[in-house]
Amino acid sequence: MTFSLPLTPQYTQLSGAGKTPSATNNNDDDFSALGYYAVFATIAFTLVVFLFEAYLDFRQRSSYYKTEFPSELSKTVGNIDAEREKELKEQSKEVDDDGKKKEEENDGDKAAGDGKTKQDDINKNKESLDKNKPLLPQLQSKFSKAQSYGLDKITFSIISSTYNLFEEIIFLLCGYIPYCWDLSCHVGKAYFGWNENDNEIKISLIFMAVNVIIGTITSLPFELYSTFRIEKKHGFNKQTPQLFFTDKVKGLLLTCVFGGPFVALLLKIIKMGGESFYIYVWAFTFVFSVFMMTIVPVVIMPLFNKYEPLPEGSLKEQIYELAGRLEFPLTKLFVMDGSKRSSHSNAFMFGFFKNKR
Repeated sequence: MTFSLPLTPQYTQLSGAGKTPSATNNNDDDFSALGYYAVFATIAFTLVVFLFEAYLDFRQRSSYYKTEFPSELSKTVGNIDAEREKELKEQSKEVDDDGKKKEEENDGDKAAGDGKTKQDDINKNKESLDKNKPLLPQLQSKFSKAQSYGLDKITFSIISSTYNLFEEIIFLLCGYIPYCWDLSCHVGKAYFGWNENDNEIKISLIFMAVNVIIGTITSLPFELYSTFRIEKKHGFNKQTPQLFFTDKVKGLLLTCVFGGPFVALLLKIIKMGGESFYIYVWAFTFVFSVFMMTIVPVVIMPLFNKYEPLPEGSLKEQIYELAGRLEFPLTKLFVMDGSKRSSHSNAFMFGFFKNKR
């Protein structure tokens, strides 16, 4: 490996075939500045992006060392609490007045329907209102824990991104991509009788599989540490090792089922599309994206989580009421067993046009 310009990878398809690069690099007529500085420019650009992102990360990291609750946030939340307290007092007064009127009208009779008196409902409403605590003390009590969690997360992010940087540069200088391609050609020829010229798409699928496997292996230690060290330390992880690896296997299988045909069709379209191939590629990727967004909530997501319709009750009524006020076409509402993996709160919406869930 040479470290003077031009930078050249240790392994190339020419060196893999036992050949040496031609001397055209020394020919002024064939000189290409882009080709001459390609590897160097790629590394330089990668370093610039990394340094900029690292600068932002370290700025953010310094904020996690603060132990004093932000004064501006405290002032804002305090105002919200004051307004909320005023609203609760007004609502409580209205509930008391309504309760007295109903007592006089009904003379203590049972309310029609479920056998409960109206006064019981009023008392329950008063109890629920009394449970509304100020938001500011709750945020202040969780501030130090949130700071500690954020510090661990961003420190881990800096370490993992630094590793990814070195991995990318080493892979580039060592010729990882051409080596994987030649390895894919060798596997295809040795085990299936495929060659690069006649079976380019099939070789490309092997190439994709090799990269997915290697990428999964190199990222696995970081994922394990993040899940079973950082998340567990802060009380968020509920995932078992068995569930973690089961999800990994499912993810790899889904990559084969959907990613393989997608790449094969994409390459076929590029080969047959001629000079206007990019238009066909755009149309294909758009249709494929719509197709995936359609089947993900009904086919793929149930493979990882259990979804059940939200039972009838006040929560469901309030959610539909909110959706109605926002003119959001909510048609289905489900409860997901996300707590088997993490104690983080989560909610999301999915669907097209007037069919949202």
